[in-house]
Amino acid sequence: MSRVRIQRPHSLGSQEVRRRFGEVEANLQQNYGMNIEWEGLGGSFHGHGITGQVQVAEDHIAIDMHLGIMLWPFTHRIQESLEHQVDQLLAN
Repeated sequence: MSRVRIQRPHSLGSQEVRRRFGEVEANLQQNYGMNIEWEGLGGSFHGHGITGQVQVAEDHIAIDMHLGIMLWPFTHRIQESLEHQVDQLLAN
């Protein structure tokens, strides 16, 4: 499996970042068929060849994603897209 890890600091507070992550979540669901199951500020997700976790903390967000073999060629593109979305989410 190929792995994508993203961690970004923020000063927005965990509740605000969790609320904003809903925009990214909708995009992930539309583009990759991913569903996120939340338990508090942490969530696990799965989709077409993708599994992982997201953790929202008071001062950072961390995403750890595992890509199946069919998505390996797209690892770099998927990581860049997700990094861009998270950076936008934290900048607004």
